[in-house]
Amino acid sequence: MGIRVESVEVKADTNAVRSFENDYVEFYPSAFINYTPTEKNQYQISYSRRVDRPGIGQVNPIREWSTPLISSTGNTKLQPQFTNSIEANYTRSFEKGSITGGVFYRSINDEINRAVFIDRTDFNKVILTYDNFDNTSAYGLEVSGSYKPTKWWSFNASFDLYSQTQTGITERLDNPDGAPPTVDDIITEKIEVENLAWNFRMFNNFKVTKNLTLSAFGFYRGENKGLQFEVDPMYFVNLGARYSLWEGRGTFSINYNDVFDTMKFAFEGSSPYPQTGEFNWESNTVYAGLSYRFGGGKYRAKSRKRRDNDEKSGSGGMF
Repeated sequence: MGIRVESVEVKADTNAVRSFENDYVEFYPSAFINYTPTEKNQYQISYSRRVDRPGIGQVNPIREWSTPLISSTGNTKLQPQFTNSIEANYTRSFEKGSITGGVFYRSINDEINRAVFIDRTDFNKVILTYDNFDNTSAYGLEVSGSYKPTKWWSFNASFDLYSQTQTGITERLDNPDGAPPTVDDIITEKIEVENLAWNFRMFNNFKVTKNLTLSAFGFYRGENKGLQFEVDPMYFVNLGARYSLWEGRGTFSINYNDVFDTMKFAFEGSSPYPQTGEFNWESNTVYAGLSYRFGGGKYRAKSRKRRDNDEKSGSGGMF
């Protein structure tokens, strides 16, 4: 059992204007109960509370980009989101690997997510930004495992399926007479969305020779539904190779990401207007690198406990 107490003060200035400010004290308790009746069986029940603070791109008031109908900007009023999680897991070990299955329940307060609002300066346009939703609850199951079928091939994979309930607000225009819209025609509604979503990922490692290793990573995300969008499925494949040099002190690596150029965020929405869109990243890339390690492990500084940076992702993308 443990507890983390945190005092946070954030101030972001743009010249003489304070664009973002946050000041709070929070407690993050956690508890884990493990039971290992045999070497091959392990049970665990846990509770934890965590924070996800807004990323810099999510609060940046400067317009990031725009299209003829959409402007993208941050929200300076964003608050951190807090998640309470309860999980129960079972792990079974085998001679060549292990598998873990579990169920979970998560309650998220002030969830940070994408939001679409009507542009007050031009009612034919929308602003794509971020907002805190009222609350979100999710429950589901996760299965993950690692296995080494042969001396030269090993892999790990994971699958998660969850049901999610989101509560938040959306906007729409209500001017049935066809007259030019005004601010008074903007209707704000509180809605609730039920969503069933799943993800699958798999990483393969192939040892060709003593010094050469190949890798392949695949990811698939099923379609899902949010307060603003219905998102199409997305998948991508990454390939890589590593070659050890100079008796293990050096490494040459090359990675080919998103081989089939399929990493796209495609969506349909009806609020505040009927819309269909697709966003593409510069994900179809090739990377090559050469590294060399000086010194030995016994001279390294003591490792410190590492903690997540507690920052909500999505500063530049649609996740």
